[in-house]
Amino acid sequence: RKTILSSVTGVFEPGKFTAIMGSSGAGKTTLLNAVAGEAAGGILSGAVRFNGAKVDTATIRRLRAFVFQDDVVMGTMTAYEAISMSAKLRLPPDMPLEEKMRRVDQVIEILQLDQCKDNVIGYPGEKSGVSGGERKRINIAMELITNPSVLFLDEPTSGLDTHTAHSVCKTLKELAAAGRTVVATIHQPSSDIFHMFDNLLLLASGRILYQGPSRSCMDYFATRGSPCPQFTNPADHIFMKVLNDQLASSELERKAKREQIEGLLSEYAESSTFKDMEARVKVPGSGVDKSSSSFSPSLLLQMSVLFGRAKNNAIRNRLILRAKIGQSLFMGLLMGLIYRDLQTNQKSIQNRTGALFFVSVNVTMSAAMTAVISAFGVERVVFERERSIGMYSTFAYFLAKIIVELPHNIIFPFIQANIVYFLLELQLSAHHWITWWVVCVLVDDAVYYDSLACLFKDLEATVQIAPVFILPLTLFSGFFVNQKGIPVYFDWIKYISPMRY
Repeated sequence: RKTILSSVTGVFEPGKFTAIMGSSGAGKTTLLNAVAGEAAGGILSGAVRFNGAKVDTATIRRLRAFVFQDDVVMGTMTAYEAISMSAKLRLPPDMPLEEKMRRVDQVIEILQLDQCKDNVIGYPGEKSGVSGGERKRINIAMELITNPSVLFLDEPTSGLDTHTAHSVCKTLKELAAAGRTVVATIHQPSSDIFHMFDNLLLLASGRILYQGPSRSCMDYFATRGSPCPQFTNPADHIFMKVLNDQLASSELERKAKREQIEGLLSEYAESSTFKDMEARVKVPGSGVDKSSSSFSPSLLLQMSVLFGRAKNNAIRNRLILRAKIGQSLFMGLLMGLIYRDLQTNQKSIQNRTGALFFVSVNVTMSAAMTAVISAFGVERVVFERERSIGMYSTFAYFLAKIIVELPHNIIFPFIQANIVYFLLELQLSAHHWITWWVVCVLVDDAVYYDSLACLFKDLEATVQIAPVFILPLTLFSGFFVNQKGIPVYFDWIKYISPMRY
């Protein structure tokens, strides 16, 4: 077992912007997750107090907002729609809709998103969509909508250019000045950003090296043999001169540097600052208001909001829509032209059987790729993030998604099936035509592939595993092996093969 954090005691003050800093592997994110109630796995001991009172994880999660390092949001939504959705599903059910929308407008104004509120967010790497800084502020807005007492952020400047990072931190500074407790992990900020911090908590090897006002840290290290040169970024000085033992030219120098860091850690642990901090956290306070319990939105509300988002997502995803139409027309015409003018003699039996098999396999593979790539695979990370914070249930998401996808799964097989049916001059009776179309639709709607997309977290793994499920269904469909000759231990597979029907 590896100890990640040890004897970490500290205070995050209201109205202050506190930065948690340290080199890679120092335990910054682990500390943030532990305090914010996001720690998963491992052994965690100690307590978190709000206003001097111990609180459990459920209470912590109710009182705070947490902005993750990666900005996860549906790219086909506008900024206003994303924030509105968060408001509808996370604010109390008895709050009038008008008041929720007023809250949305207030948050948009606070985070200066007026210019881009009606812009489609887009996905990272696309030319269209909002900027990286706007995307980060949208994610902050979605959390701020609940008016939390404490705002935790994991690496809010990660991946942003200097100007955008400065803009985001300026917003966080303003949120703290309004009375909130704002805590963020920061790896290596610019000088301007560093001077925005009110307080600094510096970690090394999972222990606190310094905690206090950021403006005092340079004096603290200067008195301990590491003065910061004039015109030098304090953050650079901390990382390069105080914490970094990799710049030493020899193993002897590295050993001396590690001993220096260990000395600073021990000195802080024995300091009056640390002892005052320990005494401070034990002072009883007013605690938290426990009258406001947690709540969950009704299933009807979840379905309504999720249906609206899924509908807009399907409409705005024009590339996938065009691809589905093009695929249905192209494959229908291709199969129809290859197998047209089939006779009723012995020679045509092979072609007729091949045509039926090719249609079933094509519809099956189309359904698999649609489910894996466009339906659930890409959205999985958004779904997992939103479900984890209690916005909606798995059942509500899945049902809303299925309802929206259902018309597509009826119309596109209908187009392809009709082209093939009439070009092949299959039996021209209503009964046979309806049977043909219904079977094609049911094959396309088979839930095997939706289940695959939900079963594996990694999209690439899902695509690789799909043939393992599809090939046995194809093999025992009756086209390759006579169904009467299938071994008894494989006989059950033919009944779950959509191609068989």
